[in-house]
Formats: sequence, structure tokens, C-alpha cells
Amino acid sequence: MGLPKPGVKPWWMLALLVAPVANAFTDADAVRVFTFARSQLADTVLEMPSVNRSPKASLSNGTWTTVANTDKVAWTQGFFPGSMWFMFQVANEPYWRDRADMWTRPLEVQKTNTETHDLGFKMYNSYGNAWRLTGNPYYRDVLLTSAASLATRYNSTVGIIDCCDWNSAWNIPLVTDTMMDIELLLWGAQNGGPAIWRTMAVNHALRTLQDAVRPNGSSFHYVDYNNNGTIRSRGTFQGYSASSTWARGQAWLIYGYTMVYRYTQDARFLTAARRVTDYYLANLPADRVPNWDFNAPSQSKDSSAAAAVASALLELSTLETDATRRTTYRNAALAMLDSLASPAYLAQGTNSPGLLLHGVGNYPAGQEINVSLIYGDYYFLEALLRFNPRPNYPWYSKLDLPRSQHLLGTTNTGTRIVEFDLTPLADNLGGGVVGWTDSSTEVTAFSRLNMALRMSEDGIFQVRNGAGYSWIRRVPYVRNQTYHFRMNVDLLAKRYTVWVTPPGAAEVLLVDRAAFRADGPPIDDLGRVAVISTVTDSDFRVNNHRVYAPTASVAAAMEKRPPLPEALWKQLDAPAPASTGRAVPSER
Repeated sequence: MGLPKPGVKPWWMLALLVAPVANAFTDADAVRVFTFARSQLADTVLEMPSVNRSPKASLSNGTWTTVANTDKVAWTQGFFPGSMWFMFQVANEPYWRDRADMWTRPLEVQKTNTETHDLGFKMYNSYGNAWRLTGNPYYRDVLLTSAASLATRYNSTVGIIDCCDWNSAWNIPLVTDTMMDIELLLWGAQNGGPAIWRTMAVNHALRTLQDAVRPNGSSFHYVDYNNNGTIRSRGTFQGYSASSTWARGQAWLIYGYTMVYRYTQDARFLTAARRVTDYYLANLPADRVPNWDFNAPSQSKDSSAAAAVASALLELSTLETDATRRTTYRNAALAMLDSLASPAYLAQGTNSPGLLLHGVGNYPAGQEINVSLIYGDYYFLEALLRFNPRPNYPWYSKLDLPRSQHLLGTTNTGTRIVEFDLTPLADNLGGGVVGWTDSSTEVTAFSRLNMALRMSEDGIFQVRNGAGYSWIRRVPYVRNQTYHFRMNVDLLAKRYTVWVTPPGAAEVLLVDRAAFRADGPPIDDLGRVAVISTVTDSDFRVNNHRVYAPTASVAAAMEKRPPLPEALWKQLDAPAPASTGRAVPSER
């Protein structure tokens, strides 16, 4: 396939524009996949023999092959902790932050590894996501040391990062995979490292474009050089033949050139991204998931390539300067996600421990064919977060207190408005609780919650008020009905007012200026919420939880409200017999 003349759209791109958009991928699909991913990753955490090994590929018995985190040559160890960092991003659950950290820190031994180009895969996907989501300087410092180690592999004569030492048949090789790894250098140059790291990455990307990308946008997998910088040989290591195009190698180029353009804004890399992308899209089958090699007669889909390209194209569509291409690339990415989230590729309902079926590791070597691959799963999750970085992921209630918690940050101080939707999923929730406390407070018992909304055993909503629970009107909860709650919270006065809107009804004042729990922990921010079951996991859920500052007029009205009569405060605060229906003491 030849390249179109400048300014002329390829035939297949024009065809895509006039054809109806086939994909139906939605926010609901993304939430469905994240819910499945949460379960699969939690099971994998339990399956791993220790934090010193990470999963790689699925086995027919429903388990993973694993790789030692100390293995210097292996390249896949960063994807499992990276996937858990993505889950932390989805719902701000400390559980996932802590598990991700547990598998990230053992990779610190790799930071001085100078034997491989794959430090980007190992360290940027783990420590890079950790730094992005937490701002902990420990992660940044490890990344900078890792970048310095990767920089030692730069060959200034050829202008590339020498890929590896393990293949004695090669002299000074580059592989398309390295286009992913050089993000570590680009990030490092922007975050305290020397500017020469950026130059190394740019030179490597340009030499790869010159020597590994063919005129029609297809690619060689590797290029090997003589000591003087001339080409020694070109071909493939994991593809079908020297003249074919290995699908995942092409995916690495699409992702890599998009990423380099993001860092540099150098138009040469946008042109490169278009070139390799256009070849890929023009040669895809109808379901948008490629064969393991575009030119191989043997047929075996590679979902890992599709996941990486879907993620890359969602980013490329935001960087692209041409409106037609923006639309084409985004629609293509959504069509890929639609296929990957369908029963044909999603592992739900199978015994696979992963997310995506039908991945190919190394077909010529007979390794990891038609399996789930941890790196395919990682790029699938990344693509979902690029589709919607803030999915409306439901918070399902948990019996386990550590797993019930979600972080809200440290900036919610003074007066705040809280809103959320609550859906009971059982008839009797036995006292299930949504509770709030300070960002620095770990919820280890109900007594650690300063504020709490309870679904009582009697079937009504109640609000924690000092020593017990109170309500002004009896508002029953009904299974599978969604209730909207609004709260005015005054952290200085340690009082809060709660309204509820039942389905199809007007808003009801549930309690007015209830007191924070008297024996609760110190609180100066609204930084943590817990969604706690008392009967079984997932017997209710919370959606659309948000905390924000009131408008100036609302804040002024809150300040001007006259104080309640002392007698009424005593009535609301004091525990009363359960038969009065006013305030019920409880350990919750």
C-alpha cells in the first residue's frame, strides 16, 4: 500500500467517515469492564505466591505464569502493579493503592539494571503511575535513577538505545518495542534529569523512523547496526518474516510516536504516528483486532496489540491537528474497545485469570498463544481511562473495613456540600453505613466515623447524631430504588444537615444540624468515606459521590441560620428509647 499524496486522505479513511459509526462503546461498558477487572485483579493478588513475583500469561488451569521481580532480562513485571494503580485511580480505594505499592517497591532493585532497554516497561508503568497518582517523591527518585540506567545504553554513533545483550546474533540492535521504553527518558528530562536524555530519546525515535518504518508505513521488528552505524541486517524476532509486519511491533510504534509527539510537539513525530497508524488501520479485519502478524498465513488474533493501539489512538485523537483524522482515530479506538469488551474477547465467564482472551506472546517460538497477557490487560485498562478518566464507577459496600474506604483528598475543609446517590440492593441491610472522617483516619471500627448515614434494621434511613442516630421523618428504603442525598457539612462547628430525595418524590429534610460523633477521631477535613456492609458484600452501592464548596450565597445563608433552641439540641443529641423513633444509640 503506497502513501497518499500530501493533503489527500487515504481511501479507507474516507470510507470510514461516510460509513455509520459501528461502535457502541459507552461509559456503562467501561464501568462493566472495571467491575470485572476489580474482581480479576483481587483474585490475582490472592494467587500470587509473594510480592516478589508478578503475573505474565494465563494457563489453561486458570492460573498465571509468573516472573521474578528481580529478573533483569524479563520485561513484564511493571504491568501488574501498573494495573492496580489504574484501579486506585478509578475509585480512590486505599486497598488498591496499598496493593499496587506492595508490588511496585520490589521492582526498586531494577533501577540500576543496565542490561536491558525494558526499564521503561518495568519502571514507568509501575513507579510512573505511582508518582502520578500519589506525588510521593520516593517514586520520582527511583524513576530518575532508572532513567540514568537506561541512558547508559545509548549508542552515540548510531543514535539509538541499544536494546539488549542477550542475543549474541545481534551487534547494536534496535527493536520497535524500545519506542515504548524511551518515555522514561523523556519524563526524566522533564523532571530533574539532564536535557541530554530528551536528545537521546528523540534521536532514537528518528533513527527508528528512518530505518525500521517502511515507506508504506509497515515496519521491521528489528534493525541491527555495524559499529560504524551502517545497517547490518533488518528483520523480525517475533513476527512472521523479514518482510512482514508483526502486529504488536506496529502497535509499539503507533503508541511510541504518539507519546513522543506529546512530549516534544515536534511535527515529525505526528507525521510518523499518522504513517504507522494509517497502515495498521487500513489492514485490520472487521472486528478491529489484528492477526498476530499482518502478513502471516497462520491465524491467531492478538488482543494485546489491539489494546495498546486503542489506548494510543485515544491519545492521538486528542493531539491530532487535522479534524478528519481526529474523528477517524477516535472512532477506530472506540470500535476496538467495543470488540475487546464483547464476549468474543473479554474473559468474563471463562476460567482465565486475566481480562482479555486471545493474546499472542511469541508465535514463532510457540510461546503464549491464545492466552490472556498481563500487558494486554494493562493497556486495555489504560485505554478505558483515556476514554473516560473519571468513570462513574459504583462504590459497592464491603464487610471488610479497609476495603470499604475511598479517599477524597485533603482540601475539603470549612463548610462543604456532599451529594451522592444510594441504591439498596437488598431488602434489609442490617444497619449498612456510609460514613465520613478525616483524610488521616484509617477506618478500623465504626467509632472512627465522625458522620454516618445508616440504613437501619427497621428499614429506614437514619443519621448519626452525637451518641446515637436521629431522623425527623421516617423515610423507608426500598430495594433497587435510588435515593439522592445532599448534606451541608460544617467542619468547624462539627454539625451537618442531611436531605434525601426518594424516587419520584420531593426532597425531605432527614436531620437538621446533627452533631458529629462525640467520641470520634479529630477531624479538620472531609477526606475519607467508607461504604460498609453489615450483612454481606455489595448489598448496597453509592454512585456520583462528590464534595464541593457551597456558593457564596449558600455559605452566607448557612452562617446566618439562627441557633436551634438548647432544648431541641438536647432532644436531638441525647440517646432515646428505640420506641420513640428519635435517636437510637448504636456502636455503628
